Amino acid sequence: MAIKKLNKLIPDNDICIKGSVRLSSDKSLTIRSILFASIAHGISKVKIYQPGEDALTSIMAIKKLGIKVNKYEDQYTVYGLGIGYPETKKKLLIDCRNSGTTFRLLTPLIAGSKIYAKIVGDQSLTKRPYRLEFLKEFLMNICPTERNFLPINIKGHSDCIQAEIKIDKPSAQMVSAATLAGIISFGETSIECPSNVRDHTSRLLKYLNYPIKVFKNKNKQTIKILGKQYLQPINNYKIPSDASSSAFLICIAILTKGSQIRIKNVCLNPYRIGFIKILKKMGAKIRFENIHQYYGEPTGDVIASYTPNMKGIDIKPDEVASIIDEVPVLLIVSLFCKTESKFYNLSELKFKESDRLKTMFENLKLCGANVKRNKDNLFINGITEKFFSNNIPIIKNFNKDHRIAMAFYVLSSVSRKKIQINDFNCTKVSFPNFLQTVKSLRFKKNKKIIVACDGGVATGKSSILRKIKKFYKSKAVFIDSGLLYRYLTLAHLNTGGGKINIKYLINCLNSVNITKLQNPKLHSIRISNYVSKIAKIPSIRKVLIPIQRKLIFDCPNSIILVGGRDICSKILPAGFSDIKLFIDAKVKLRAKRRFLELKAKKDEKNVDFKEILNALKARDLADKSRKVSPLKKTKDSILIRNDTNGISRALEKIIFLIESEIKKY
Repeated sequence: MAIKKLNKLIPDNDICIKGSVRLSSDKSLTIRSILFASIAHGISKVKIYQPGEDALTSIMAIKKLGIKVNKYEDQYTVYGLGIGYPETKKKLLIDCRNSGTTFRLLTPLIAGSKIYAKIVGDQSLTKRPYRLEFLKEFLMNICPTERNFLPINIKGHSDCIQAEIKIDKPSAQMVSAATLAGIISFGETSIECPSNVRDHTSRLLKYLNYPIKVFKNKNKQTIKILGKQYLQPINNYKIPSDASSSAFLICIAILTKGSQIRIKNVCLNPYRIGFIKILKKMGAKIRFENIHQYYGEPTGDVIASYTPNMKGIDIKPDEVASIIDEVPVLLIVSLFCKTESKFYNLSELKFKESDRLKTMFENLKLCGANVKRNKDNLFINGITEKFFSNNIPIIKNFNKDHRIAMAFYVLSSVSRKKIQINDFNCTKVSFPNFLQTVKSLRFKKNKKIIVACDGGVATGKSSILRKIKKFYKSKAVFIDSGLLYRYLTLAHLNTGGGKINIKYLINCLNSVNITKLQNPKLHSIRISNYVSKIAKIPSIRKVLIPIQRKLIFDCPNSIILVGGRDICSKILPAGFSDIKLFIDAKVKLRAKRRFLELKAKKDEKNVDFKEILNALKARDLADKSRKVSPLKKTKDSILIRNDTNGISRALEKIIFLIESEIKKY
């Protein structure tokens, strides 16, 4: 169960989600609808399901400006007074909190009204450039108090005039601000801007029959809009589910085995679902159903299913505008792809709630991602050994950026990586019920339980784990990691047993699988006496680590029993296994067991007890004193003594632990 304390969250790992869900109303559409309704001529009715803090900020702002708003259940009734807000004698203080959309779209509407106002924001919004210098072309009196940052003072007047604006940045907020400035000004305004910006503003205005025209070519578009025209009210608009919020659930679904979800009635604006196009190119199983046009926007259901073996992708500069809010979670998905992903020209990420480019790069490195940065480009090629560290990385100092917080939640939930995310309540800005939504979709029956078991040679590990595998039948599988070293030892001895050819042995691992590890020859006394020489070679141990993990994590069984050495300390540290065991027994008893085991084999002759005892003592010394991953009990392992002649007592205790873990789910 996720641990949450003092706004610090450690998410659950390795989850599976199934079912249908309706998400909170689209943030971008909600804010635009509220602001349009405030300057419409008449009464608008808008249904907003579970609005986030940004949406509520826009409602608070227009109420401060003298617009009446009533709420009944999910429906908000806005009493619009037409172009221009009611004049007041006092200077108003408008707090846009964290909402950059509210701030940038509301500013021209205030500047074109007879209002004196000061706009402020929270710590995050105050650090973002205001990027509205072009409003001066409309003769709007806007003065930032700190160069290009909030707070700003507005001395409004109703005599703003048309302008010809050129916007080079692929920013929907800037283009929308210019469009609204044109609405509140006299004459026809022309706006030249990139063609790949999100077009919610122009779509909604067209649906409301406002005189706006859009001329597009390959890379540019021109928007022409008449000012001071009649804007009709919005009638019974039920705002669709938020596309950007759906991205986090979709990514959890495609990365976790057994998952399949349906997100109902999502806004499928082509400039909002660029991330879905990217995911589908990577191989993700995503499809749409029930597509229809609604208030100028295509909407429909999104179905996403678990997709193994996804491939990396190159994100081109002209694609970034349509995935600007989803880049953080797409970077997370890239970690689990088979090939490298390249994200080019992410400069716009610097101007969001946080510097997302810097924040994602630094925190991905912190979590063990194989990520490189070259100016405004990021390159991701899987994970490093640091990902499997015992340390729990802390995601902090990210300006309470809601999309950063949810992106790292996805990383933790689709893997077994323990991550602490500070200030997680910031997700209420856009996805107020994120944790509850994930919880409602959890499919707990699909939980895979991994039992990691360390211990010295002949302590009974293999016998105990085989018995447990037999107890759980087809639900369980036993992986003896030590057999990989025996497999390589046999390969070496088959070459004549001379100088160890490390390169040759590493090549032998290309085709290894669980079936090949069942060869009875791997348990001969000759291999037992030689295997420590292979096991202590650092380069071989390093190569074997990811192979062992792949054998473990790719297993389809619900109970994975893993025995060997370094399992708890190196292969599956921290939360990468559910139960950690360290099995031990007295050396003479272990020698006796090994003696009887070998004597019972037909192909073993002249078995000597003292030879076996001395070999075990030498093996223990080699295992415990080696510089690379010495054999030891980790602090989070449970000690299981196996000093009796039978293994029933140890067996019962371990089965009890497994059953207790099963009951959690």
